[in-house]
Amino acid sequence: MLKLLLLLPAVSAWSQGPGSARESAVKAAFLYKFAGFVEWPAGTFRRADEPLVVGVLGNEAIAADLEQIAAGRNVDGRAVVVRRLRPGEAAGPLHVLLIGAGPDQQVREQAAAMAGPVLVVTEQPQGLVPGGVLNLVTERGRVRFAASLPAAETRGLRLSARLLAVAQNVEGRSR
Repeated sequence: MLKLLLLLPAVSAWSQGPGSARESAVKAAFLYKFAGFVEWPAGTFRRADEPLVVGVLGNEAIAADLEQIAAGRNVDGRAVVVRRLRPGEAAGPLHVLLIGAGPDQQVREQAAAMAGPVLVVTEQPQGLVPGGVLNLVTERGRVRFAASLPAAETRGLRLSARLLAVAQNVEGRSR
């Protein structure tokens, strides 16, 4: 819970207007924190010290902010490496992929191109539909996220109950 609480001030700061954290910085903070609340299947990391690789496609501001946030830090003992990606570029092995806002078809193609245990995070109004496991949305000046349990399961990922507890919406949750 502490990890999530550390995230909340950034979210609140962005919603307070000029002089506060930029939207891209808040989204980068979310992206960084998400990795700590995901369980990847055994064998995803070949070595105990293998870095967590985060690809960012279509949002340079988030990539830049994430590079600053991740510098010198780690997630569960793993260094975080940020890769800036271009459309159509072979991403190589990734653990997390942010697909910036764009047409649903583009998001669908990018998500499909990253098979396996990759946490796909989108920034679409309905980003879970084209294949996002998590989707960042901005509402009334606040950054929030939704989660898709079926998409996570398809990718072999397990999302923490603590992460799901603060999600705006969880697709596929049984009542």
